[in-house]
Parts: sequence; structure tokens; C-alpha cells
Amino acid sequence: MFESEAELENISAQLAAEMVAANVAQRKFYIDERLGKEYCNLITPDAFEKQLVVIAVLGYPERVGVWSYTLLRQSRIAESSMEPYFREFTAHGFALVAIDPSYAGPDIEGDSFVYQLERVVADIAPVKRIGFIGFSMGGKILVEFLQQRPEILDRVAGLVLIDPTLPNRLSVERIRRLLDDGTLLIASQSEDPSPGEIASVLLDIPKISYPGIHGEMPSKALGRVIDFYEQRTA
Repeated sequence: MFESEAELENISAQLAAEMVAANVAQRKFYIDERLGKEYCNLITPDAFEKQLVVIAVLGYPERVGVWSYTLLRQSRIAESSMEPYFREFTAHGFALVAIDPSYAGPDIEGDSFVYQLERVVADIAPVKRIGFIGFSMGGKILVEFLQQRPEILDRVAGLVLIDPTLPNRLSVERIRRLLDDGTLLIASQSEDPSPGEIASVLLDIPKISYPGIHGEMPSKALGRVIDFYEQRTA
């Protein structure tokens, strides 16, 4: 079992390196001009040439390459790996870009999430469509980000929220139409209300529920996510 943050970061880096070595993913490098620090996102091959570019925003404090440190601590590496997402998005002709919000250290406020989102959106040609996947804290970041960027909503093909950890007070009036007509909400089932179940109430949208713990949801939802984007781009 993996326990320390260093072990979790090392296995995340190893999984990302294996995806790159197998040409399942590529690294796209940027410079964080705030810090003078280089960082990279993981992207599917030729991502920015595709007609649909989907940006995946992970939870906290995960590093790009894995969805869930909870699963890594249980040695459930395959279930946590993002590799199936990269393979399936490529197989269906979609691009996937996974940001690495913790490259500069813990980011509980989400500043690095938003910084990277802005950079990726700027790299996507205006004629392309954009999709979003937000897991856990990543879902919270995306709801807030899109609420503040109404000018890109006409380009958004769809929004996937996987067990998003939303605050009790949030503003969504600018994204109401996207929530009503273009959002897939995945929730974990549990005896206590899960983040996804709470989000369904807060956002006033229906949910699709799967049994299991919070960290399992990205893996369990992959088929529904692919079906959702196929329908949204048909």
C-alpha cells in the first residue's frame, strides 16, 4: 500500500511516464509566468487538431495521471489510472487534456486549476468545440470557472461532473442552460449523501448514480462519459 505523499506522487509520475512511452498520451509543456516554473499537461496525441477537446480537471491533491489517491492507498492502481480515458477518447476521435493542478504544491483555493484552464482554453482554436470533465474538487472549479466565463459557453459541447464537491452557496445563473441541457452528473451511492447527490440538489439537475466510494466514480463512469460526448457531437 502507498501511504506517503511522496509515494503517491511517484506512482502518479510513473503512470504518466508509461502512458507517454506507449504513445497513449503526450506531454504539453508550459511556463507558469507567475512562478517562472515549467509544468506540463497530459494530452492525447494531436489533441488540439481534434474537433472536440475535452479538458479534465482532477481532484485535490491528486497529480495528473491518476484520478484518486484514495484508490492508490489501497493499491488499486489500475482503477485510479487515467490511461483508460486517454485510450477511449482517442479511439472515439476526441481529444483529452488533463491538467496538473498540484504541480506548484497544494492548491486548496484552486488558483493553479484556473490558471491552467485559461491556458488550455486559449490554445483551442475558436472553431473547435470544448468539453469539460470535473471530478471532486475539479467539478467545483469548473462550475465556478464557467460561471465566470460566459463568453465561451457557446463553444461548450458538454459538462461532465463526477461526484463534484460543491459549496453550499454557489452562483449558477449564467450556466443555467448548460446545467439543464448539457450536463452529465455522476454520483456515488452511499448511506450518507454523497458529493454527487448533494450536487444534484444544489444544481437542481438529475444524477446518474453508481454504487461505490467517491474515488471509484471516474473509472465506473467512463462508458457513460463517452456515450455523452458522442451524443453531444452527433
